[in-house]
Amino acid sequence: MKLALVQLWRTSQPEHNVERVKRLLLRACEAEVIVLPENWLGPFPVPAEQYYYYLREIANHLPRGVLLAGGAQYLLEGKRIISRGAFIKPGHAPFAFYSKVFPSLAVGERAYLTPGKHLTIIEHAGWKIGVLVCVDLFYPELARCLSLAGCSLIINPAGIPAERQNLWQSMGLVRASENTVFVAGINSTGGAYPDGRKITGGSFVAWPNGNYGVTLGSEETISLVELDKNLIEETRKRWPYLRDIKKKKYYR
Repeated sequence: MKLALVQLWRTSQPEHNVERVKRLLLRACEAEVIVLPENWLGPFPVPAEQYYYYLREIANHLPRGVLLAGGAQYLLEGKRIISRGAFIKPGHAPFAFYSKVFPSLAVGERAYLTPGKHLTIIEHAGWKIGVLVCVDLFYPELARCLSLAGCSLIINPAGIPAERQNLWQSMGLVRASENTVFVAGINSTGGAYPDGRKITGGSFVAWPNGNYGVTLGSEETISLVELDKNLIEETRKRWPYLRDIKKKKYYR
């Protein structure tokens, strides 16, 4: 599978961010799956229909058969705010919605974000793909659930500050290794948290064998990475972690 990571230099104006994404996608014509970061439209909640409208606008600029994973965005849904994303294909409506299961306590999200209720898995191009939004990657149980359900790729649209970038990348490598799957973390760049902490990219793909397939710097870019399922099978011959855990029940 050819996976494209869109590391966007995010502004506070949604229309500008949409145009920046479109320009970056001109360099991803060979991609089969394209992934956007968390809150790529901007740091503030937007009406859900506005987010879905922009996803359709972007997807319709893509070749037929490409899957766009629409990052995640703070969305206004009635009286609640939720961090939600969706998959979409050219000429179709958004589908397979996913949400952040555990809003971050550290940055105060639990004061206003409604938690997601379930994990989402889809199939595309012969792959099962799961999603963990931002801090959900830090919960090993969630990645293990997706892996035991057959996911070969876990994508992690995120908004990680520079001071936590190394920790985030290391966490992605651990999740990939302990589950022998691919993990793709997609961050934005150029933005900042309300407390002034900067967001400086560092998007990555972690291999199931404990290596990085790619790590990005702080620039706005789109990176095309080829994933090979054979690497999963080869690694599982040496690291039978999932097979071992299936054999034994440690909890009553």
